[in-house]
Amino acid sequence: MKRVLGTALVVALAVLLGCATKARTGAAVGGGGGAAAGAGIGALFGGWKGAAIGAAVGGAAGGVAGAVIGRYMDMQEEALKRDMKTATIERQGDQLVVKFQSAILFDVNKTELKEDAKTELADLAKVLKDYPDTVLVIEGHTDSTGSGAHNKKLSEQRAETVIQVLATDGVDRSRLTPKGFGEDKPLQTNATAEGRAQNRRVEVHIAPNQELKKADAENAKKTS
Repeated sequence: MKRVLGTALVVALAVLLGCATKARTGAAVGGGGGAAAGAGIGALFGGWKGAAIGAAVGGAAGGVAGAVIGRYMDMQEEALKRDMKTATIERQGDQLVVKFQSAILFDVNKTELKEDAKTELADLAKVLKDYPDTVLVIEGHTDSTGSGAHNKKLSEQRAETVIQVLATDGVDRSRLTPKGFGEDKPLQTNATAEGRAQNRRVEVHIAPNQELKKADAENAKKTS
């Protein structure tokens, strides 16, 4: 059985590396054969689980460092932009950042989610479950209104609230880390109402996990 699996993996890799010829920030121009090979690898190689990582390997150019991670994050970014209605999605290197203005999720000075926000977080959870090979840091941020201690606690509680909802919606709790920064990381000046509104936010930072990094490193060893 091991010999059969090993042979299948070698064949899959051969097809993959023959078909995938170039990448853009990790996104590939490989043919259907490359995608099929990736699917086979995703199924056969124990650590590289799931259809998403298999598709990422199938779409990545062999021998290119960062190709698998880039393709995987490209696919996840597309899904987030398709499904998220009120959040903004930004790419920062190998990471994705999902930004919610606090007014979308919370009433002023509150830590309980608005009802509409639960639907938006459910949409986020669905994508996160489809792309399980990432880890997340959920950051809470406030403006400078009120004391620093109050703002720090409020931001921490809001980050934890978001994590609890994502976990309830099926995202593995071990993937989620809360951080509350209070008023310490403003995006805009706190001297204007518009600036303060931008600073009150929750950010979800999505990064490759160790398993995805391993798949990327293995792919980078191959010759295209």
